[in-house]
Amino acid sequence: MILLTRPGVEQGSAPAQAAGFIDVHTHCFTGSAWAQQVLEQSGELRRSGFSHIVAIGMVNTRLSHEEIRNLIPDWVENRGNPLYHELDELLEHARRSDGFIIPLVDTRALWGDVAGTLSGYIEQGVRGIKGIWLTDVNDIGVKGVPNTFGITLKEYRRREWEIFSYAQENDLPLLYHMDAREHADTMAAMVQDFPRVRVNFPHFGIGRKPFAKILDDHPGVYTDMANLLPHLKKNPESYRDFIIHYQDQVCLGSDTFLYDMGAILQYLEALRGLGLSEEVLHKVCSVNPRAFLGKALPQATL
Repeated sequence: MILLTRPGVEQGSAPAQAAGFIDVHTHCFTGSAWAQQVLEQSGELRRSGFSHIVAIGMVNTRLSHEEIRNLIPDWVENRGNPLYHELDELLEHARRSDGFIIPLVDTRALWGDVAGTLSGYIEQGVRGIKGIWLTDVNDIGVKGVPNTFGITLKEYRRREWEIFSYAQENDLPLLYHMDAREHADTMAAMVQDFPRVRVNFPHFGIGRKPFAKILDDHPGVYTDMANLLPHLKKNPESYRDFIIHYQDQVCLGSDTFLYDMGAILQYLEALRGLGLSEEVLHKVCSVNPRAFLGKALPQATL
């Protein structure tokens, strides 16, 4: 496989590694028993030109296994904490990776004081936030947060606004899953109320057509192609045109798990197969992820 590098910089040199590829969207679901495999796969990605991946870890301080499992799609294979309280495992993977893994905390089961709870996670070593707009009708076919916690939609909306506020005020990257086909108005309200937040609405906003207006109106909003590999391969011309048009806002993302990081290389190969220019590939795989992550990246790689 031919690897993309910063123009004029030899692959494998220190400057090239500092400007390496970044996958902004992977998940943990991987316990300590897989620590060696995570290290080995991280090493393989490093040798393939990656400098970092972003991994998301769930927290669960209140729900039973059955309750928390209702918030997670059936296809997810969990190889970590059975109650999905996996932050300690993710932080240990990140520590062992020597900065390669950038940990984010998943807030779908967040309970109580939003700012205080998130501050506690940041103090432990979390570098950013993952949110999801999970009302009782949603695109991943799971039980909604309001129904799970017995709260009103108004209370849930207030909680999500507090998450956006915390991310903006603390200059943290916010990866926020939301379906523009159903919730474009709410999505627009979020970014209008928090114009300085660095937010990535992944999966190309689920629906590219309704999401395009968000990208057009808010050039500081990012997106990624996580979990869209079959679509990229099936309809390459359409996705190539979308990526070129929004080349300053699209990031590389895979939606894979730490125990299966080889899938990340498939996304890199698929992007190269779209016939994008080296300039656009460099933006998608390195420049835009760095702009989105900001200070969440180790300072030596900024």
